Amino acid sequence: MSLELPVYGLIWGPWCHTLAWLLWTLQLILSTSWVSAASGRSRINQYHGVERRLFAQLFDNYNSLSRPVRNASSTVSVDFGLSLNQILDLDEKNQVLTTAVWIYEEWIDENLKWEPEVYQGLNMIVVPSELLWVPDIFIFNTASENNAGYVNVTGSKIMIKPSGRVRWMVPLMIKSSCSVDVTYFPYDSQQCTVRFGSWVYDGEQLNLFNEPSKPDLSKYVENSEFVLLNVSLSRVAADSDCCPGDGWHPMIHFTIEIDRKSLYYDYIVIAPTLMLCVMTLASFLLPCHCGEKIAIGLTVFLTLYVLELLVAENTPDSNATPILGVFLILVMTLNCVSLIMATVVMNIRKHADEKLCPKVPPCLLWMCKKCLSKFTITRLRDWQHPIVSCEEMRGSRMLATSLSDLLEMSEANTTDFPTCKELTKNTQDGESQQSHTICCHPSNYRSSYDTDSVTNMGIVSLTRRKYEWYFCAEVVDKFSFFIYGVIMGVTILTSLVIVPYTQSRSYKG
Repeated sequence: MSLELPVYGLIWGPWCHTLAWLLWTLQLILSTSWVSAASGRSRINQYHGVERRLFAQLFDNYNSLSRPVRNASSTVSVDFGLSLNQILDLDEKNQVLTTAVWIYEEWIDENLKWEPEVYQGLNMIVVPSELLWVPDIFIFNTASENNAGYVNVTGSKIMIKPSGRVRWMVPLMIKSSCSVDVTYFPYDSQQCTVRFGSWVYDGEQLNLFNEPSKPDLSKYVENSEFVLLNVSLSRVAADSDCCPGDGWHPMIHFTIEIDRKSLYYDYIVIAPTLMLCVMTLASFLLPCHCGEKIAIGLTVFLTLYVLELLVAENTPDSNATPILGVFLILVMTLNCVSLIMATVVMNIRKHADEKLCPKVPPCLLWMCKKCLSKFTITRLRDWQHPIVSCEEMRGSRMLATSLSDLLEMSEANTTDFPTCKELTKNTQDGESQQSHTICCHPSNYRSSYDTDSVTNMGIVSLTRRKYEWYFCAEVVDKFSFFIYGVIMGVTILTSLVIVPYTQSRSYKG
């Protein structure tokens, strides 16, 4: 043993000193950390002990069901403030306004006061709202489901100051009823009011004040459909008829004024409607006998009806008709009138194509020649062109056209009844074929043809009547085009420019 100890000390001695130094350093570090932690824990426990002691003192005999006053005749004054964060939606169909707000309420609770010096400078505590008496503020024009009209949020916190001043901040999404006036839709401006007040307490027990007097807009997010014009908070004294309690009731009215952005309806409804008006106007340029005018008119009418349904889906079911709906109805009415006039013109034109063309009614002919033609700048064209008489053609080498050819031409669908015809003949001496023009006054045909046939058909009278029917159809069609264009221009100018501009000026003024 005596020999082994020196060897052990000789071999392991330096390592033992190093290990002992490391262990001593580690023990010193751990001791210092433990002392610091124990000191901090002692301070936290001491602070928590003070807060627990304050809570025990404040809420030991506290009753959240009674008003926080020592004297029953005292009034609890509540300062009511509001911060508007966003206008989420205005449902015109159901007349409901949805907004996201922060509501601030402050009052003095006489049962929750303490001296900060006694409690190590503790100048604020935060408690759940379920532990305290809170004002029964109710949204009187609420549109929320499940009777969720109270200004309260489960699990919200309340800050209390040593003076007993209580501050409560409540984030809410409010759905309130709003009377929507759609007369000038989509160029309308709306004013909606949210009414806050105590549901049970009257003004002698709970008094409301709008402090601050104007809502906070520092966190407001712009709406994509509406422009915010103005917001305000006002205090109103209401009578006892508004609420279950007796006496007068102070109320806070939160008023929002917004203006609709009409660009969406401009390119969804108005722009297509104007294009359809141009299509209807262009259909008058088609020939009088063209049946495609009716097809275009019916297509335009059905498209306008679909646009009318789109407007009806976004407006409430009421007697008020929006200006956009009136505009569409007027355009549809003009479209129907254009269809009727196109039918009338085609019917007039059809009389000229009959084999025995009837005589134009004198009143219609007089109205077209004396009145309507001045507006349409149309005149009855000359239908006779007597160049060479049949008597002069007898001695010539030209051949007169036959009566059957004239009758065939008189029944053709053309506005220019022919009085000349190109004829060819072969000469007896082998000459090549030659073209000749025969221009005869129809009254001279009886010298070369059967007088009874010419007299019975009344070629002269027939030709004149055809020209008169063509003339009346053309005049009525042009006059319809003129009237449609003027009325449509006045309708567009009045419905889409003058009325919205006047309403905007009067609302802002």
